[in-house]
Amino acid sequence: MALAAPQRPATVFMPVGEVKPGMIGVSRTVFSGDTLEDFQVQIIGTLDNAIGPGRPLILAKLLGARLAETGVIAGMSGSPVYIDGKLVGAVSYALGSFPKEPIAGITPIQQMLDDVDRPANTSRAASREFALGASATPADVFAALGRVFARAAAPVSAIPAALLGEPALASATLRPIGAAFSVRGFDTSMTGELGRALGNTALRSEAAATDAPQQTTTDPLRPGDAIGASLLHGDFEMGATGTITYINGNRLYAFGHPFLGLGPAQMAMTRARVLTVLPSLQNSMKVANLGPTIGTMSQDRATAVGGDIGAMARELAVSLHLMDTGRGGTPRTFSFRVAHDPAMTPLFAYVAMLNVLTSYQRQTGVITIGINGTASFGTSGTITIDDLFSGDQAFAGAANTVLGPLSAMMNNDFGTAAPDTLDLTLTVSETQSGLTIERAWLDTAHPVFGKTHTLHVLLRNFRGQTETRSLPITMPARGPANVTLLVSDAPTLAALEDKEIDPNWAKTSEDLVVGINRTRRNNRLYVRLLASAPGTLISGRAQPSLPSSTRSVLDADKSIGASALTRTFVGAWEERLDRVVKGSREIALTLSADIR
Repeated sequence: MALAAPQRPATVFMPVGEVKPGMIGVSRTVFSGDTLEDFQVQIIGTLDNAIGPGRPLILAKLLGARLAETGVIAGMSGSPVYIDGKLVGAVSYALGSFPKEPIAGITPIQQMLDDVDRPANTSRAASREFALGASATPADVFAALGRVFARAAAPVSAIPAALLGEPALASATLRPIGAAFSVRGFDTSMTGELGRALGNTALRSEAAATDAPQQTTTDPLRPGDAIGASLLHGDFEMGATGTITYINGNRLYAFGHPFLGLGPAQMAMTRARVLTVLPSLQNSMKVANLGPTIGTMSQDRATAVGGDIGAMARELAVSLHLMDTGRGGTPRTFSFRVAHDPAMTPLFAYVAMLNVLTSYQRQTGVITIGINGTASFGTSGTITIDDLFSGDQAFAGAANTVLGPLSAMMNNDFGTAAPDTLDLTLTVSETQSGLTIERAWLDTAHPVFGKTHTLHVLLRNFRGQTETRSLPITMPARGPANVTLLVSDAPTLAALEDKEIDPNWAKTSEDLVVGINRTRRNNRLYVRLLASAPGTLISGRAQPSLPSSTRSVLDADKSIGASALTRTFVGAWEERLDRVVKGSREIALTLSADIR
């Protein structure tokens, strides 16, 4: 729970109206280790409505030998600026591309205070724009991450030439400096994908050795110190480093611009240690290690990122156990935590699982992945995961078993359902796994109401070898005589259920858990007995269970609904196999009474 907003002593701040061109101030940040270093700030002027209506931005030239070489540095956003000992705001925006001088935008401190101190609604509305379904591809996931980053890093204002005295810069724009991303424990191919999604100049792997000491101080935090916002931490990590602008009691204010623009947030706030500054003509940046968790980043707003020291964030605790059947069967276990956010948690959990598979398994050739485990959603219930994937899309299919349930639960219409734990075992083999349904038949040509008959299903593997599975099928005691026996794989049955068999049944988060738990699995042979019944089609979807009075009203207006025969289940069976099942067959049956 976020702490109450602290009372602020107004005398320590300099309002925007008192900031004049030519004023000289001082700012401080960390360029290496934990050492604060000062640099000068020369005020150029103020841009009205630069960040938004009623939100000005102060332009200034940064002066110092190091900054003359590097320009404005990613990771220094949030560096506090003082004039006459009063806090003006945070260095937060960079000007143009390939500038010859380090000119920066300063976010006024009052804007940062107002944004961070607003109530943090941790049960915020679902983020539909970034919600992905169970059929998402890796490209879909990385594209969604890219949209989040692009929104947070978008330019905010064009700079008038008269203010800079340089006509050539008339079209220059202010853009958030950006946080210095830290990515550790990810396969190189994954860091490439993440780099393209999050902005290539904003992402660096920290795999390179360094002579800088790795310990992080336990001294009290100070304005100008490096601070981290963690998206993933544990056996592999992803987060960003910025700079602290102001601390009041347990409340901390940083960055001076959005991180990912999430609004109310639940990210672990960490210490950070700067290893070095990487100079670049395009975008210099700090290279930093995230340290221990010290609190919660509860706000990710247009003018600041901030939260509370000591208040621990609620996160998704993940344990992945990787079992490779070709390497002696010894499992590897990976433990990490993912920040809670309706949009980001499913995406980063997907990326983390894909990373485990990519790091330890071959990426071409035949492969089969079995996935088993649970995802707990507290009082809303527990989702059981048990599925099998084989072929070219096995990696993506396995990762989607996490993305689909997390996205559906965290973005549902019924209320907050945040995951607590995710515990999964991935069993991988470099073999082909698949069975195709070739034939299906009953042991009789004259099935009888209420009697049990045997269904035989002929399955063929990729080598052409066949095997037969037999299931007892009990016919309904009464009902329509003409029925259809469907023998199918998961996709066929799921498509039928989505279109024809009560597609809108979930009414609560608990219903949703039940629905996800009945998600059709690839390693199942499904058998359904279907009967036709009067129903209504609305927007092309069958509504088989409407009351007759409701159906009459809808049928009267053909622009809304139309009468149709819809199919309902009158019997259901399934068998779990150790291979992926594909295909479907239908058998038309006519049931009769037992005349004996």
